[in-house]
Amino acid sequence: MQHPVFLDKRSVSVYFGLWALIMGVHFSIFYFIYFFPVEVSLADSLVFNSLFCAIGISMWYIVRYSVPDKKNIWNVVFNHLSFLTLALVVWNGISYTVLSTVFSTNKVYMDLLVVSIPNKIISGIIFYVVIMLVYYLFIYYNNLQEKVKVESRLRMVLKETELNMLKSQINPHFLFNSLNSISSLTITNPEKAREMVIKLSDFLRYSVSNNASSFTTLDVEMANIRRYLEIEKVRFGEKLLFSFNLEGSCRSHQIPVMLLQPLFENAIKHGVYESIEQVSIEMYCEYKEGYLEIRIVNDFDPHAHPRKGTGIGLNNIRERLRLLYKNDKLLRTVVEGTRFSVYLSLPNTENR
Repeated sequence: MQHPVFLDKRSVSVYFGLWALIMGVHFSIFYFIYFFPVEVSLADSLVFNSLFCAIGISMWYIVRYSVPDKKNIWNVVFNHLSFLTLALVVWNGISYTVLSTVFSTNKVYMDLLVVSIPNKIISGIIFYVVIMLVYYLFIYYNNLQEKVKVESRLRMVLKETELNMLKSQINPHFLFNSLNSISSLTITNPEKAREMVIKLSDFLRYSVSNNASSFTTLDVEMANIRRYLEIEKVRFGEKLLFSFNLEGSCRSHQIPVMLLQPLFENAIKHGVYESIEQVSIEMYCEYKEGYLEIRIVNDFDPHAHPRKGTGIGLNNIRERLRLLYKNDKLLRTVVEGTRFSVYLSLPNTENR
């Protein structure tokens, strides 16, 4: 850890500026209260305070390697008491020797040097404690910042892991259905099977090339949705119709990768599979009150026996939205007659 005094120009200026202020106060007391000559007042202030300024810098190395905890508290106390004693002896010894040599003929000042030793010791202890506390606060602040950074990184890793787990639950469901269909088509219609393999490979390439927390434009996402629906159309033929009604400004909106695919998968599963009639899947999007409003609507047969499912698709989307936007109220569903609608409200990515 870098010495706090020498972190940057500002910390250097603050440290030496404070000692300059202390020197000024010290000088003023000697000159205006004790009426010592300028040279005596200046010398006493300069020698004592500049020496402790240097001691204060060296104190960092004692503090840095004497961080207290329950196991070593007495070792820390012993280290500080030992260094404080040594510092006071050296500080007063050097100061007294220098000043008594320079002003040996000034009896009044020499008497004051001797008499003021206890006061100097007390002021030295105060200086030591203050500097020590500032250094410890600096250490604890840096440790706290590092802890916050580590926790933030851990949260990001956990979030990424959760998102990837959610995404991994979605893809196999579609993959298994497609492979089963391809297996059947290889016998009944090899050309369509080949077409599905090509489209499926493009779809999966898009899926695995992005992580679950990444974003892409709605336009790019819809290109992949179109691939998905074309794969399903190979299976269902004219029974499946789909259309996209997107405002031009919507296309550049950033949305989570692979967010919409399970919604279209549900529309296929609960609409097209169950109906003997032609089923239409429609998508609309527009901006409302700062949100991108997406609506996906599909026909369904209310009298058909519902297909069993785990509910993973919608639950995963809700969970992804909660993790990405810190909001679990961005998805809702509405049933109106024979129409099932899913509404998504997506904020801008900078508002996450």
